[in-house]
Amino acid sequence: MIKVRASQIFSHSMEDVVAAKKALDAGAPFTEVVEKYSTCPSKQNQGDLGWMPEDSVETLMGETVSENDKGKIVGPVHSQYGYHILMISEIQVEKIEGPFTASTPMKEVNDKFPDARTLLFKKFQIGLPVAGYKAEETIASVCQAQNKPVNEIVNFLNAEYSDKHIAVISPEELDIKLQTGKSNPALLDIRESWERDISKVKGAELITRENCESIINALDKNREIVLIDWKQDRSPSFSKWLRQRGFENVKCLEGGIDAWADRVDSSLNRYDIDEDDGYRYEDIIEEPGDAHSH
Repeated sequence: MIKVRASQIFSHSMEDVVAAKKALDAGAPFTEVVEKYSTCPSKQNQGDLGWMPEDSVETLMGETVSENDKGKIVGPVHSQYGYHILMISEIQVEKIEGPFTASTPMKEVNDKFPDARTLLFKKFQIGLPVAGYKAEETIASVCQAQNKPVNEIVNFLNAEYSDKHIAVISPEELDIKLQTGKSNPALLDIRESWERDISKVKGAELITRENCESIINALDKNREIVLIDWKQDRSPSFSKWLRQRGFENVKCLEGGIDAWADRVDSSLNRYDIDEDDGYRYEDIIEEPGDAHSH
């Protein structure tokens, strides 16, 4: 969720790095100290290492990073390569869509998401006041008062809320909607092609890695979306991904197409999947760590 831009002073000489740290402590500009002591090629760019993902920075620095750490200097740090002094020059917190923003009142957070109190205490040591939050207290004001990273906390709450609140629609309810025509949900079939050859819900569009972007980009973000899988086993993660893209009205077909065939359309063929055969869904969305994401 966090990208960090860092600069460094690097040397194989412990004495030079210690001298560099003393100069920084005395108030010398980082760029001047880089010029005087660093032997890294990044010296040509005033020590700039460019943008790095959060986990890479934490590995290098040996500690966690938050949005409040801009300008922080860490080191000297010893690695297999030599000695480093690092400065965090810029931080970007990637926004996670959800019901909460910095201006959301804390009373609303607790009403909408009661688990928030426990989660905030465990993750950020933010406790609920004995008398409860006042009406005017917001996520931002509480974070400011306790010197906590507001954007990071908003992202954390939205991510946790999404994990615990997966909207579903029953086969019977979806059938009524389709029969009456009072609403026009977009039906997205996220199964593999061979499964769709066995059975499918009329009007559902098969979505794959190849056509994912074109289908998603063509959808109105306010339109109701119903995800269809085998037994509602994969749709929750895809629902979360869509909500992160700004689609708020996403629902999973309860029980997947197997429940639909059992409770609504008995003419459809039902099937089983033997996981021992090495079956897995083809990837529609990228998993963390893949080369790129949609």
